[in-house]
Amino acid sequence: MAGLVPNARSRRIEESATLAITAKAAKLKAAGRDVVSLGAGEPDFVTPAPIAASGIRAIEQGNTRYTAAPGVPELRAAGAKWLNTTFGLGYAADEVMVCAGAKGALHMALDAIVEPGQKVLILAPYWVSYPALVTMADGVPVIVPAAIDRGFIHDAATIDAAAKQHKAAGIIVNYPNNPSGAVPSRADVQALVDVAKANDLWLLSDEIYATLLYDGATHVSPAALPGGRERTIVVNGFTKSHTLTGWRTSFLAGPRPVIDAACRIQSQVLGNPCTISQAATLTACELPLPDEQTRRMSAFEERRRYLVTEINKIPGMRLTAPRGAFYALVDVREIGRKKGLDDVQICERLLDEHLLAAVPGSAFAIPGFLRLSYAAAMDLLQKAVARLRAFAESK
Repeated sequence: MAGLVPNARSRRIEESATLAITAKAAKLKAAGRDVVSLGAGEPDFVTPAPIAASGIRAIEQGNTRYTAAPGVPELRAAGAKWLNTTFGLGYAADEVMVCAGAKGALHMALDAIVEPGQKVLILAPYWVSYPALVTMADGVPVIVPAAIDRGFIHDAATIDAAAKQHKAAGIIVNYPNNPSGAVPSRADVQALVDVAKANDLWLLSDEIYATLLYDGATHVSPAALPGGRERTIVVNGFTKSHTLTGWRTSFLAGPRPVIDAACRIQSQVLGNPCTISQAATLTACELPLPDEQTRRMSAFEERRRYLVTEINKIPGMRLTAPRGAFYALVDVREIGRKKGLDDVQICERLLDEHLLAAVPGSAFAIPGFLRLSYAAAMDLLQKAVARLRAFAESK
């Protein structure tokens, strides 16, 4: 038995950087340390009461058995209606399936479209799981370096050149972006679609932050634009906007042949999304909560303004105001040069010496930056700023 080992592909999969940092921070907290953890992207608000009540009701009524692999029909229909009403996508119910969170949806989509050895472009900065998910689908992730000078929005020529150079089969995009908060213009998204069409690329569009926008920003899905629908696969849902993170549901929408394939894969990998969570998500689709959304966005906006104002006062640190999501991507290149530290070392010192957990930009393919989540209460953000300032002033 000594010669039996996990396969080569599994050895190429690293633990999620955000989860690893969150786990280390939790361990320090359990030891009694006053840790401020801004690593994970999870809102500090509770799940809205009517949505949570639907999950409880499902348990009380015995709605806890298997469902069809792609989700119950009424939720698929409600998801299609929500995507159409909110984002103008116009999907039919059989073009939408329910998955176990955004990560599960991305996994099903990549398994359905990537052939072994095909290359998939990933625009940096990216959510940390994208390369691993491509690798798990037997594809080859190709990172397109971050367009820092363009506010993290890549120009069409750069994407086109990368697609041609690597003979890519697809591209993963994420707007509003985690970790930068970047939101492209309609023209930028149309240019992306045009490049995908010209190079016959699949477009896997992670839109899980699509309703979290600031300063008049507007979300435009590639699937809503000319030439986009037939090659775009959309991931969306309520996990971030409604604190359904642990409920593990999301929607995957796209051309029916892709959704049919993803449904077959999910039937073997997962069986079906959690029945109880499906009941809660159905309520989220059917019961708009504008007052709750306003309350949340008002809190996020207050936190965003605070961090932009205060971090830009710290010598050697810069923060451009994010236009979406709830992350602050802090430029620490200057202070890193002064202290002779890279972003990973800065995050290590912040946690070990100042009890502040942040994620190094290197985890998102943008070294010299660090990411803070402001899905946290204002008192924690104030502590975080004080600790960033203490680090900047330390030897």
